[in-house]
Amino acid sequence: MKKVALLGDSLTAGWGLKKGLNWSESLASTFAESQFINLGIPGDTTTGMLSRFQQQVIEQQPDVVVIFGGLNDLNWGTPINEVACNYNAMIAQAQHHNIRPIVIITSPIDPIGSLPLFAHQQETVNSIRDAIATLSSEYSKRLITMYGHGPLGIEVVDIYQAFEAYALEHGYSALYQDDGIHLSAVGAEVIFNQLKDVVAKLIA
Repeated sequence: MKKVALLGDSLTAGWGLKKGLNWSESLASTFAESQFINLGIPGDTTTGMLSRFQQQVIEQQPDVVVIFGGLNDLNWGTPINEVACNYNAMIAQAQHHNIRPIVIITSPIDPIGSLPLFAHQQETVNSIRDAIATLSSEYSKRLITMYGHGPLGIEVVDIYQAFEAYALEHGYSALYQDDGIHLSAVGAEVIFNQLKDVVAKLIA
């Protein structure tokens, strides 16, 4: 039986979603022959994820780890370079211990729906969205260049791009709960659809 660790924040934990609707649960039901360990902690940052990586990921010896974080860092003004460095460290540790990493570029926030959470400061919302766009357009390519080779090469799943593509056709609001940040069932399904073929390949 293959083992897959899902490391992240509330978007991995399934905060606010009814049981069975999160992308993590969809993976577990689709690939029932594999074990999925949900290590999502609401409010966690990539620094927190890195601090628990040894105990919660490496010591469990999964075959694959899905690393999905960064939104809380950026919400609190953490420099994007620090987020990228934390990703870098987790990827390097995973590969060193023969664990195949899947890196998720985090979802954007709703440019309108998230405004109340940020005291209606459009500049703050735009800054967070711009930082996530930079993770997508620049840092993901660097990670692939550094860690995308060999039998343990990373896979990058860009949820920022997937959400932006969905929003172009249908708008943002359906992707989120009322806060414009946490996933709705639709948003969780978009993530599952982006992940399922990658996970299938790695656990085959």
